[in-house]
Amino acid sequence: MRFGLPADFEIYVDVPPAPPAPPSSASGATALAPAALSRAILRLKSEPNAVSPIHNQFTEVFQAIENHTEELVAVNQIQQDKDQILLLDKINQHDQLAQANVTWLANKIDQSLHIQNSRVQEIILIEKERLRKEEERKRREEEERKRREEEERKRLEEEQRRLEEERKRKEEEERKYKEEEERKLKEEEQRKKELEEKKKQELAKKKKEQEEAKRQQELQKAKQQASLTDFLRIEKDFIKYKQDIVDIKTNIVEKLNSNKDLKKVVNAHKRKINPKFGQLSNSLTQLHKITQEVVHLITQTKSDDLAFNWILNFVAKAVVDQAETEIIVHATQAIPLAKLAYSLLVEFPEFEYYLSARFVKKCPYIIGYTCDISTEEGRKRMGWKFRDGKWEDAVKYDERVAGICTVWSVMSRLTDFPQQIPFYSFEATWKFLARMGNTELDLLSNTHFAILSNWWECAGKFFSSRFGRQSQKLMMVLVADLTNAVADRKYPSAVRLRIMGEEWLQHGKIESIKEMEP
Repeated sequence: MRFGLPADFEIYVDVPPAPPAPPSSASGATALAPAALSRAILRLKSEPNAVSPIHNQFTEVFQAIENHTEELVAVNQIQQDKDQILLLDKINQHDQLAQANVTWLANKIDQSLHIQNSRVQEIILIEKERLRKEEERKRREEEERKRREEEERKRLEEEQRRLEEERKRKEEEERKYKEEEERKLKEEEQRKKELEEKKKQELAKKKKEQEEAKRQQELQKAKQQASLTDFLRIEKDFIKYKQDIVDIKTNIVEKLNSNKDLKKVVNAHKRKINPKFGQLSNSLTQLHKITQEVVHLITQTKSDDLAFNWILNFVAKAVVDQAETEIIVHATQAIPLAKLAYSLLVEFPEFEYYLSARFVKKCPYIIGYTCDISTEEGRKRMGWKFRDGKWEDAVKYDERVAGICTVWSVMSRLTDFPQQIPFYSFEATWKFLARMGNTELDLLSNTHFAILSNWWECAGKFFSSRFGRQSQKLMMVLVADLTNAVADRKYPSAVRLRIMGEEWLQHGKIESIKEMEP
């Protein structure tokens, strides 16, 4: 805001009065020049004894001059006093006018400031009212949103309850219908038995038994056919992943090995990346730091496709190798390793091709594949290691593949990312569990239950809440029906899974491995 003198403001300039003019000389008859007067006085003094008429005239003139001078001085003094009084009056008038102007200007400024302050206060009140209304609107919208969510939740619950009641009603109707049919059939048979002779009754009974046996045989055949079809599809997936490993070796590893200069460069990156996996801990801060470093090192190779894909394959192998060695000792290490691997999947979509193939090669149980291990080919397919002319110990094998599956299981229950990748998702977990539960009994081994036990500890709690009752039904099949089916084999891991399942059924909760810290 700018301040200034108003347009109609009067300005007065104080000009000091001119000094009074010297008094005019006496009339020509009596005035004397100062020099002539001095000479006359000197002559008179030099002649003291002379008395003449001129002396008398001089005396008179001298006296007249003195009188006139005194009058002139008095007149000048009076004039000066008047001028002084007039000057003081003008100064006082000017001061009063200046003070009046200052007072008027101050009042004008105060009035403007008051108006401006009033407008500011009015604007502040308007803004406060707007903010209040905005907050009120947001509050009402939030309440409305919560109300709609609550109504939707109740509607879904009601719909679920209705569907459940409808299902039970249909089951009850079907049961009653079957009972009615059976009753009618029994009555018909009873009537026939009463009408026919004993021989005919025996023939009818025999025929019925034959029909029932045939029906059971056809039902069993249908189940076997369905199982065979499912197995063929799973085996097809397994063979596809095995072929991916062969292609990676041919198109990536061998090609890079033939380029010594490029191999030297990627080996330098390999030596920088490899120690990062050993630096993982239960700290989220440390995990974020390592993830950024690994992403940066991988990104540096993107300028060359062969080097980039070779590094992705190396990282996939490193993740699985870390899973089959470290998780045996520290199960909690599965979480930071899984989060690191998932972050790389999100950052580099090409990484899934290498990591998924490596997971299936080392632990085909993930996709539900199981085959007979009585042959060398069967053991190779199931990831057994053959060293120094013999197969690895069964306990060591169980720990190793269970560790690999643990990392995959943690990856499949992570919800820290925008969306789940199909191979590492709750849906993939459902397939994994269903296929494990449908595995033929003669193919089940302690390994299956070691894998399921590790899954239970690291992902069971999350899977249980994901699909609600359906999840719990499937989990019940695993901890009850599946363990009962092999109870006579005394598998240690089956006993372990059974105990964890009973704990869950009794207390309604699943003890999970410790999560990461900030």
